Amino acid sequence: MWQIIGSGAIGCLWAANLLDTGQQVHLVSRLPLPDNKLIYQDLNKKTVLFTLSISTQLQTGRVKENSPILVCVKAPQVKEAIARQLNFISPTQPVILMHNGLGCAQQVQKLLPNNPIICATTANASLLQTPLHIQHTGKGFTYLGAFNKQAQDYKGIAEPLNLALENSYWCADIEQKLWLKLLINIAINPLTAIYQINNGGLQALFYQDKIKEIIKEAVKVTRKLGFDFTEELLLENINQVISATASNYSSMNRDIYLGRKTENEYINGYLLKKGAEFQLSTPLIKSLYQQIIALENHSLTQ
Repeated sequence: MWQIIGSGAIGCLWAANLLDTGQQVHLVSRLPLPDNKLIYQDLNKKTVLFTLSISTQLQTGRVKENSPILVCVKAPQVKEAIARQLNFISPTQPVILMHNGLGCAQQVQKLLPNNPIICATTANASLLQTPLHIQHTGKGFTYLGAFNKQAQDYKGIAEPLNLALENSYWCADIEQKLWLKLLINIAINPLTAIYQINNGGLQALFYQDKIKEIIKEAVKVTRKLGFDFTEELLLENINQVISATASNYSSMNRDIYLGRKTENEYINGYLLKKGAEFQLSTPLIKSLYQQIIALENHSLTQ
């Protein structure tokens, strides 16, 4: 059985596709939901209705002791979500963290020192229309890899995920994949949130110049960390994502628009902390980080 914490767009996306391949799934939501029917629209616009096992806590018992826990909540919510379920997690259960940003795995390791912890990143996109009603809006690669030594023998966990959503792979260099995703997010999310534009808006020269400067600052940090990202390749990757998701709004854009807390601390904030360790100056990234904080604070006081 797969247990998924988070009934948002990505949690429901995995739930639907795992159910579609005959896997057992239990979905954990933060608040009680009035129904257990999951409405899923795939990339071909086909709609499927699934009956779902759902509650506000993880299932327990002997059968559940080794069931994977897939955590699909946003970075600022990960630690709290795990803490709420702490009494229901067996030390033998692998915990997969799938969110934007970096820094959560270290927090979870402190809460669950004996559990296999796996970090994951996905380029699949999904839109939550209403609770338990989702639309698959974009196809992409999913990578998983061990965060701690307990997780190193869990390569096989990618197989059922790949059956559910193809192009899901176990990755020995997961840290590099996570940093690449973070750098893409650093270029796209803050700009689209501050200027309230969709991803395609970043194709304008004004934003392209800013993206080039963001990359220049970020690469100074990643080189110190031992990654060999080049500015040219990063710009190419970022613009591929911008083009492929041109009509989409980034998660940070939507969070600011809807007055919610963003993943700023785990994206811009994480890079700034790493840069500070090497006394590196990243003024544009710092400015974007501060602007997002100001927008968050403004929303919370309204």
